[in-house]
Amino acid sequence: MNNHFIETVNGCIQPQRGIFGVKRLYDLSVNHVAGRLTSNRLFRNSGWIGISELFARVSRLVTAMVLARYLSLEEFGVAALALTVHEIVKVFNQNGIGAKIIQASEDQLDEVCNTAYRLNWIVCAGLFLIQCLLAYPIAMFYQQPGLMWMIMVLALVYLLMPIALVQAFIIQRQNRLKVTALIAGAQVTADNLVTALLAMVGMGVWAVVLPKLLVAPVWVIGTMINQPWKFNRDSGYAHWREILHFGKHVLGVELLKALRMHLDNFIIGRFLGIEALGIYFFARNAGLGLSLSLTSAFNTALFPHLCEVKDNHRELGEKFIHALKIIAWVLMPIILLQSILAPWYIPIVFGEKWVPAVPVFLILCLSAIPRPFGEGASEVMRVLNLPHIDFLWSLSFSLLFIVGIWLSLPWGITGVAVSILSVHMLAMPLYAVWVTRRYLV
Repeated sequence: MNNHFIETVNGCIQPQRGIFGVKRLYDLSVNHVAGRLTSNRLFRNSGWIGISELFARVSRLVTAMVLARYLSLEEFGVAALALTVHEIVKVFNQNGIGAKIIQASEDQLDEVCNTAYRLNWIVCAGLFLIQCLLAYPIAMFYQQPGLMWMIMVLALVYLLMPIALVQAFIIQRQNRLKVTALIAGAQVTADNLVTALLAMVGMGVWAVVLPKLLVAPVWVIGTMINQPWKFNRDSGYAHWREILHFGKHVLGVELLKALRMHLDNFIIGRFLGIEALGIYFFARNAGLGLSLSLTSAFNTALFPHLCEVKDNHRELGEKFIHALKIIAWVLMPIILLQSILAPWYIPIVFGEKWVPAVPVFLILCLSAIPRPFGEGASEVMRVLNLPHIDFLWSLSFSLLFIVGIWLSLPWGITGVAVSILSVHMLAMPLYAVWVTRRYLV
């Protein structure tokens, strides 16, 4: 709602005195109504992404059922290693360039977009080379020669991403997250269904790896159709220093987050064995998959939502707290229900061989509850142009996370899961409280 509209409405319904000198009462102020409409937009944007994730999860459930029956524990472990390497390298593409497109003023947008396009190609070409170079030593370290080719095939995805990255962030800037949700949902659903099909025809572990490349054009084409944009070759590299200065701290935070998401896989695979990693990888994906999808949807919608009031800290704080209440009421019941029903539905849906994963599944499920609080606080720090402080926090949290996993190894994968739950329950809410009191109140 623009200021002219609010002023017009305010003039029409301004409280007036009657013949007895008493003000006419009305239920809601214009500012409150405007705030509710804005909050509803956040809810709608999160809802669209959540619905997309829900459909993706349904297809993923079918895929998980197929994989649980067609892949061995060792094959699950090898797939986990290949995907983990890819996800960790890919995090370098979450480098703040897109966030700067969302945050840029209108008069700078065209220049920022053209510079971002060039930088995206440089970054993605570099990531392709880095992942290919890592493939052989990682495969030899885990004594899995076939792992090298899987990692190299996954690297090809980086050569497709720059084609549509700028368009994707323009869509987010415009708060058209319904489009983002539909494209992402179509890509993930196609990925899951192709994975299930390849597993059924006997492709083994390649059934998990190959679809990542095969369905990447779904995202590229869908994004380009929904957001026309043309690169200006004469634009140069305007604002590149500003973009990189902002992005280096965002990249640091995202890299540390990715390490936390995947470092446990490397440690378990090396010290507890590939079969133990297969059980753990299954439990984490089945247990955390839905909740992390919802959290990701929430964060995607939250950043542009908070950018709208980045110059008003009081209103920013109100929006942030209201957003946390929404995600808490939505996420907590889902996680608790999923945890309660796990001992019954895991053997039925996935098969009896996955019963040993139930305790780890339950514990990792519960660790999703505090995550939106800490990750939401990180979005606030980016809105306030303070990503360096968020980086310092993320570094401290990552050290605590690694120490906890290392100390818990003697108790196996269950001990690792307990450590992850404890660290998240302790640190994430504390960070959200600190950010709110220090910068928003």
